[in-house]
Amino acid sequence: MKNTDAGFSLFELIIAMTITIVILGIASTLLATSFNVRNREQSRTDSIADVQRALNTMSRELAIGGYGFDETSNGLVAGDSDAATIRVRSNLNRYSDGSTTIESSGEDIKYQVDTTTGQNYLVRPARFAPAGSNQSTVLANRIDSLALTYWGPGNTALNVAADPLLVANAVGVRIVLSVNLLAVGKPGAPGYQPATTVQLTSDVALRNKSENLSTY
Repeated sequence: MKNTDAGFSLFELIIAMTITIVILGIASTLLATSFNVRNREQSRTDSIADVQRALNTMSRELAIGGYGFDETSNGLVAGDSDAATIRVRSNLNRYSDGSTTIESSGEDIKYQVDTTTGQNYLVRPARFAPAGSNQSTVLANRIDSLALTYWGPGNTALNVAADPLLVANAVGVRIVLSVNLLAVGKPGAPGYQPATTVQLTSDVALRNKSENLSTY
């Protein structure tokens, strides 16, 4: 009895395998690209959220510098405020418990980047932190640089590096926080994401400064 069932020829199998390999190659490329993009965007989102929280805290606490203890002062401390560090004082309890001195936690604070552990943290040391507690609060653990610019009346930049005492004239501070994101993947590979920097900026008006009292 003659078998009339037909099968695939060798040529047809080669064509089918070639098409399958091409499709798998395209799919793997798309998958690798999507993974790299997802990893980069996740890192970017985490960094922005971390830095934004720190920026909000800094902006709020710098804005009330001098509050309750030093009329028409911005509360900034000369010698401890420069392009990478800033220290501010305010009497937060003046109108709640009648305190006339700055001696409570959060009333004399400093912002700086701590690099001593091999990883950069944005920290806020408090001079009057409760006894036995950690005097430094970590505001952001994904940070690479803190840059500060001090503005005087008329939006003129103050050269505090040349004269630290100029911080007393500042009516505003520009805060720039930066996070460096590492490259994802290898150069030339599908979905390669090059290294990049996320940067957030906040312009803070020092509300207690005499030039700003009529506005705030």
